[in-house]
Amino acid sequence: MKKSFLFIFTVFTFSLGLGQINPIQNLEWAHYYDSSNYRNIFSLSWQEPQTPHNELIGFNIYSDNNLYRFQSVNSFGLSCNPDFGQTADCSFLTTNNGYGFTGYVAAVYAGNIESERIPFTVNGVALSVNDIKSTTLNIFPNPAKDFLNFSQEISNIKITDLFGKVVQQISNSEKSINVSKLAKGTYIISATTQTGEIIKKKFIKE
Repeated sequence: MKKSFLFIFTVFTFSLGLGQINPIQNLEWAHYYDSSNYRNIFSLSWQEPQTPHNELIGFNIYSDNNLYRFQSVNSFGLSCNPDFGQTADCSFLTTNNGYGFTGYVAAVYAGNIESERIPFTVNGVALSVNDIKSTTLNIFPNPAKDFLNFSQEISNIKITDLFGKVVQQISNSEKSINVSKLAKGTYIISATTQTGEIIKKKFIKE
């Protein structure tokens, strides 16, 4: 009887020692705009869960509650430039139309068992709209629903989304444009003022 009890106790203790679904440790998120190279730089890194734990097979990275990617390494970082069309690596920053969101990283164990998700905050895409400033042009309202107005006439108007795709283009001089058909999100408008100044501004379509 004693031997049986000792055997059960040993197996139970051994199972407790190995059967742990621990979360990741020391999560770090960094994001900034590199003005010299006109690009967003971001990195996400963490340490593996505290031992002992179950057999670890990788990590899930989430944008809000949506799974963005699964990977086996404990870091993730890219650079991208949504202002000038280099958009291949921007998808993580733009998963919520450029707005901020909460991301999560979870450890994934054998049997596709997931640990507690550890959060981090993404503030959205950092844009270089302040690189080309205009002291003479204002846009309003911002956010805009149907029409976007300008404090003076502008021409060669181009609107792009955060992936660099041109969604609207007008060559005529205008003091107001209809944006009602645009999907909700953040956009960049670039144009030429009456004095020949090139402007670039960010606006939100609601």
